[in-house]
Amino acid sequence: MAGAANLIILAAGDNVGIALRDIRAGERATTLSGVSLQALEDIPQGHKLALGDIAEGQDIVRFAMKVAVTRAAIGRGRLVHIHNVASRYLNNDEDHYE
Repeated sequence: MAGAANLIILAAGDNVGIALRDIRAGERATTLSGVSLQALEDIPQGHKLALGDIAEGQDIVRFAMKVAVTRAAIGRGRLVHIHNVASRYLNNDEDHYE
């Protein structure tokens, strides 16, 4: 399946994409619309990947919704998950939403 998309961006303005399958560190993350970037760490299927550098305290936007805020800066191509964001809706320690 060379050339198949392994990443989806749900809405214009999102700053994260969603892995359609496991993406390994060093692999290109690519959408059908042609967005492409290198994953700098393993991104498990269904998890978020930073599409650009995201500063500490900045919103994580997925499907045009502010779903979380960063606890630390996240570089382009990095995993966006509970270790570096806090959910706007759930307690990360118990609910593990992000």
